[in-house]
Amino acid sequence: MEASALILMILFIIVIWGGLAVSVTLLTRTDDDTCGDLGDYPGTDDDSLMKHPM
Repeated sequence: MEASALILMILFIIVIWGGLAVSVTLLTRTDDDTCGDLGDYPGTDDDSLMKHPM
């Protein structure tokens, strides 16, 4: 392999795996109870939702 091919391969490996690492880190720091469409509206906690059958 030529040097330019190796440099591009290493660069894209860093970009792809680095993006994965950043994504996993941000997902682990996100609180599932307060994110999403409903957020922390009253009546959207697990206990309230389990009382109402679909």
